[in-house]
Amino acid sequence: MIRRSLISLISAADSAMCSLTKFLCFLMVVCSVHSLQLDSQASTRRPRITKYSKTTMSPGSTEPATERSLLTATYRLQGSGGETCILLVVDALLDISYMTKLNERADANTFVPNNANVGGSCKEADIETLVLSFKEFALEWTFAKTPGGERWYVDSIRLTYNSSARILEHAAKQGRRVSLTTGPRALLFPTPVGKSFDCPDESIVELLEEDAGNPNTAHRAKLYLRQMRLQPFMFKRDGQFGPPWKCSDANRTRSETAPVAVGSALAIATAGTLVGYAIWRYLKVKKVQYDTME
Repeated sequence: MIRRSLISLISAADSAMCSLTKFLCFLMVVCSVHSLQLDSQASTRRPRITKYSKTTMSPGSTEPATERSLLTATYRLQGSGGETCILLVVDALLDISYMTKLNERADANTFVPNNANVGGSCKEADIETLVLSFKEFALEWTFAKTPGGERWYVDSIRLTYNSSARILEHAAKQGRRVSLTTGPRALLFPTPVGKSFDCPDESIVELLEEDAGNPNTAHRAKLYLRQMRLQPFMFKRDGQFGPPWKCSDANRTRSETAPVAVGSALAIATAGTLVGYAIWRYLKVKKVQYDTME
């Protein structure tokens, strides 16, 4: 009687273990499919022409040309000797969210124009800055190197403007200086020194207001970067980019990290469960055999 009960218990455990294994395998497949779906999602793109774009007629053309008639803009910072130390090619759009006088949140957007004034500093060996000034705005990029000097990265991006800017219609607290930033050590776009970060896909950088008394009424912005190629610490007289460092490889590595980690964890859990079950089953079978012999 005891033997039959133990055999029934072992059979039930076998069925439960089989069901658990199938469930874990199904969960691994779901995680992998979800990752592939994330990779295939289309980029969130904004219209190239906004209501704040200047419209003029190009000679010999019947279509209006905006201030962003070119696909990308080139911004070059030169050192004291005329050599290029920072080079940026990008199609950049700023989308700013702010509070109006009616205590409602509104949005305004503007392209970083082709003719933005370029300033900055490239005197330090491990820190450089690039400042793009246009209209009432200033967009400052700070670059740094890793401790070993093997890679460069964007340490922070800061946007400053006046709350009375023309595109901020009916903004509350007129005449206030607003500063938005990524925060310290954002570690954006890490790239080997001597190479240029090359990313045709759209990158989105979020900027938040510093020292905001009330986060609910604070300004915030998103910086959309498209068709970007960037390289600081150049010091080249020919002004040409170094070998490209594709962002697609980095994105692929990040996108594969999650499913691999989940799959590894599930595999370890499954293996541990199977080993534990095998030990338990072995001990139970030995006990059944011992009881039968008695």
